[in-house]
Amino acid sequence: MPSKNRTKTTTKIEKDSGVTAPETAADKLRAVLVAAPGSTAVDLAASVGINKSTAGKILARWEANGTAIRTARGVVDGRRAGDLWSAVATDVVEPDVVAEPESAEAVVPTREPFEPLKEGRLKPGALRELTESYLRMHPGEAFGPTHIGRALGRSQGAVNNALEALTSAGTVVKTQEAPKRFAIAANATN
Repeated sequence: MPSKNRTKTTTKIEKDSGVTAPETAADKLRAVLVAAPGSTAVDLAASVGINKSTAGKILARWEANGTAIRTARGVVDGRRAGDLWSAVATDVVEPDVVAEPESAEAVVPTREPFEPLKEGRLKPGALRELTESYLRMHPGEAFGPTHIGRALGRSQGAVNNALEALTSAGTVVKTQEAPKRFAIAANATN
């Protein structure tokens, strides 16, 4: 009678064996984006052979970290036209230019910015600070948890919890109940 226990055998690949890792969907999409700038996400997805939602998520992530540019086309014949995507040249390094403030009144104390696209878990309270920083960068504007969550690459539920906590602390005000909209409090912008 044959044994019911099965064992898997694996083959170890040495680093210098010449075998490379398989190309990911993001790698393929990057190559097509560089070769065909000004294409829609649907066209890029079709040429790579991935789902259009996967391509859209990868492109949105690249847009957030500054390696891709989205050009909105608006409405054509009563329907929203697909946005056009282009890659940003990554080998060009531009120096950072910091303008000196004109007076002491123009100096606004800032915190160390958090990296919004960090993978994995944030430290306790870090999402609140990220959310507050995002609202401080957009004074006078009101956003919902979904918009802020997408901008920060975080869950809208977690962002909503952070916004509610900031509202309780008086740093943020809820400008609209349904749909929820939040803005930085006037006394918190100083």
